[in-house]
Amino acid sequence: MLSQRHSETTLAAISTKRFLLLAGLVSILISVATWTLDLTQATYACPFCRVQRSAIGILGILILLLPYGNRFFLRYAAVAVATLGLGVGMMQNFNGGWLAMFKGTFKLHDPIWFDSTILSSCAIVIMSFQLGIIFEVSARQTLRTERA
Repeated sequence: MLSQRHSETTLAAISTKRFLLLAGLVSILISVATWTLDLTQATYACPFCRVQRSAIGILGILILLLPYGNRFFLRYAAVAVATLGLGVGMMQNFNGGWLAMFKGTFKLHDPIWFDSTILSSCAIVIMSFQLGIIFEVSARQTLRTERA
């Protein structure tokens, strides 16, 4: 017979896999949608944005691989990809928004959803969230392995 503790762990593992599937697929969808806007020339072809949207997509793939892959390799790859994406995002945010604010020349683009400062800030938040998911799930998997 299954103990109460064992069944709770199983339910938690099932919901974690569903969460990872949802987070990974949403990340990949964001990446594909933004790449589609770029390749159809519906938006400016920004090299900073291309790096960020690629990093979001790659991190989404790594999230999907979490239940099946080597934790060390996935965390290492995630840190490498996220460092590149976050570094580029912060550089774009600083060069595009903060310097203009300090010079007194900052203004939001019209329409506002094409503003590089807002978009790079959103990319930074998304990549930070993805990195948090990867490390939280890896930590939980490590705890489950040690308890077993």
